[in-house]
Amino acid sequence: MNVLINKKLDLGDSIFGFTEFRYFRVEEMDDEAGFLLLQSEENESVGFIVVSPFHFYQDYEFKLNDEVIAGLQIEKPDDVAVFTIVTINQPFSRSTINLVAPIVINIKTGHGRQVILNDTSYLIHSALFPTTEGGI
Repeated sequence: MNVLINKKLDLGDSIFGFTEFRYFRVEEMDDEAGFLLLQSEENESVGFIVVSPFHFYQDYEFKLNDEVIAGLQIEKPDDVAVFTIVTINQPFSRSTINLVAPIVINIKTGHGRQVILNDTSYLIHSALFPTTEGGI
């Protein structure tokens, strides 16, 4: 997702619990592990560690509804980047990601939003490292 590094993103008011923040940018943290920082442009003390869920769950998939596709002006799947928020736990091997509410970004326009997946078997606290014990 190098195309998104330091690009201003408009996530509207879609980050749950942080709806007062609209503009974010993606910063590199650890390229090898795939960890990125989704940093608020409006408040430097607000940021989220995010990853591509596909890096940890190769079979992760979901379908966006027509409203989200139209709202983000998505023309084809290659226009989309997907991130999930990481919750860091101790020990680190027990850290989790939220597979129920991915952040979907149109990489062409920089518009995105966090979406809630309905009727899914995914967990809010899915193990970051699925081959180890960890999900809640």
